[in-house]
Amino acid sequence: MKTLAFAAPGAMGAAVAAVLTRHGARVISPLSQRSADSQQRARAAQINDASEAALCEADIIFSILPPESALSWAQQMAPHLAAATRKPLYVDCNAISPETLLQVAAVIEATGTPFVDGAIIGLPPGENNPSGPRFWFSGPHASQLAALSDLGLRVRIMTAENGAASALKMSYAGINKGITLLTSAMLINASRVGAADALREEMAESQAAMLKRMEKAAPDMLPKAWRWAAEMDEIATLNQGELATDRLYQALGDICRQLAADRKGDQQLSALLTTFFHPDTDSERAG
Repeated sequence: MKTLAFAAPGAMGAAVAAVLTRHGARVISPLSQRSADSQQRARAAQINDASEAALCEADIIFSILPPESALSWAQQMAPHLAAATRKPLYVDCNAISPETLLQVAAVIEATGTPFVDGAIIGLPPGENNPSGPRFWFSGPHASQLAALSDLGLRVRIMTAENGAASALKMSYAGINKGITLLTSAMLINASRVGAADALREEMAESQAAMLKRMEKAAPDMLPKAWRWAAEMDEIATLNQGELATDRLYQALGDICRQLAADRKGDQQLSALLTTFFHPDTDSERAG
């Protein structure tokens, strides 16, 4: 039985762990300091509690965290990995730029631990995504992860160096989430000046597919905006200096922060966006 370790039982990590345990793997993660919600997810996924030092006894360590925590957690794990006599495979699956990814790799590889660059594309496994997301891996040790297909994961191995999987993730998210954020901003702007009905009518005629996409994507984005902000910041560093995309994605990150602050405040922006798709909704209760 393979033992697989997870940095934390977040929404994605716990859902992936549940797939692995159903296929016979043993999964461990540090749980004692986690929130009640995280501990509940861990129990549902049959994740066993373990200290950070004990994670080094696993066959594979998966780092699936908010992007701003990827490097600091690697630095936190480095002394444990350096002390381990048998090194696990360390797989970074975070939404970070190739530049940040190589910083993480340098920390981990300095301990003698083999490192893999990973990208998760798609929703967590579950009712809304029964087949689960796709896992793309790159780097010299990526081929070792092909066997995860036997444990229920959808695995793709890239014949490329570390950084390629992260670039894939950033590029895909830049397209998918970038379109959602940019379109949401325009829907809010139109709604502010009384053009919502006309824009909805025009999109129904000339951009029907986009309108249908946004009816689901925009409401799904709102509660995640706080998490998307750091991801947009990472995307902004992709090929920085070659194209002006850095300024574009920095602005999208700022939009994420505005929407996240709005959710905690008077929810005026959330109400405008929600009401665009449901014009009969009471705007004071929308969002």
